[in-house]
Amino acid sequence: MKRKMILSTLSLAVAFMANSCAPSTPGTRIAKNPALFESLPSNHKQLVQQGEIKKGMHKDGVVLAWGKPDGLTAGSRNGKSFEKWIYTTASPVYTSSFRHYASYGYGRYGCRGVGYGIGFGPEVYYVRRTAATVEFDHNSRVTEWVTRR
Repeated sequence: MKRKMILSTLSLAVAFMANSCAPSTPGTRIAKNPALFESLPSNHKQLVQQGEIKKGMHKDGVVLAWGKPDGLTAGSRNGKSFEKWIYTTASPVYTSSFRHYASYGYGRYGCRGVGYGIGFGPEVYYVRRTAATVEFDHNSRVTEWVTRR
């Protein structure tokens, strides 16, 4: 009985983790929001399924096509309010370093030894950068969008 409970809990945790790591695609977002997808105009439905947006599209279509934004800004231009959604991506930056090190081994009975050496350290850092922006007017319609190549 206890083993069965542990296995079921473990399998539930694995299923939850697998689901939370699943990639978000237009298809998965449409499957989660079928009513929202059905409310879109037919020409926008085709674009959303392909992961594309266009001028005049409502925010709901952009969410289905590209997902929720990573950042949001709002402001006023020429007396009219606007909102800008920012989508980011992580770019790898590869570095390597040549360094020396010294180590001292302190254990239960005092100093156990001293080590010196030289090491080569390849490293990868990920830097966030803007991948795309979408700007909306006061009616929640796309006025412009920019993607980075």
